[in-house]
Amino acid sequence: MAAASLVMIMRARLKNSMIQSELEKAEAKSKAKGEFLSRMSHEIRTPMNAIIGMTAIAAAHIDDRDRVPECLKKINLSGKHLLSLINDVLDMSKIETGKMDLTSEYFDFTELIGEIDQIIYPQAREKRIRYEIYHQEPLEQYYIGDALRVKQVLMNLLSNALKFTMEGGSIQICI
Repeated sequence: MAAASLVMIMRARLKNSMIQSELEKAEAKSKAKGEFLSRMSHEIRTPMNAIIGMTAIAAAHIDDRDRVPECLKKINLSGKHLLSLINDVLDMSKIETGKMDLTSEYFDFTELIGEIDQIIYPQAREKRIRYEIYHQEPLEQYYIGDALRVKQVLMNLLSNALKFTMEGGSIQICI
C-alpha cells in the first residue's frame, strides 16, 4: 500500500512539475508577444507620422509643382514601409506555425537601397546623425532572392542604429 501511495505522489508531483513548466513556457511566450507588439506599435508610428506630416505639407503647398510630387513620393515610401511592418506582425504567426516561405525572384538592388535611403536619410538628418552608404566593389543591379526579407533585415538594422546612435554620431553602410 505504501509503495502504491508513493507512486501516486510521485506521479502527482511529476504532473505538477510538467504543468508548472508548461505554464512558465506559456507566460514567457505571452511576454515575448507583448514586447513584440509593443515594439511594433512604436515602429508603426514613424511611417504614420511621415504620412500624416507629408500629407499636411502637400495640402499646404498644393500648387507647388516641385514640393507636392516629392511629398507624394515620401508618402508612398512610408506607406510601403508601414505595410512591411504590418506584414512583420502577420509573419510572426507564420514563423510560429512553420509556414514562412521565402521567394526567389529577381529584384532591383539599387531600387531597394534607394527606397531604404528615402526612409532612413530624413530620420538621420532630423537626429543630426551622419548617414552614409557606400560599396567597395562593383555591384550588380539585379539579384535573385526575397527582396522583402532583405529590406526588412536592413530596415530593422538601420532603425536600431538610428535608435541607439546619439546626436552627432554616424551610421555607415558598406555593401
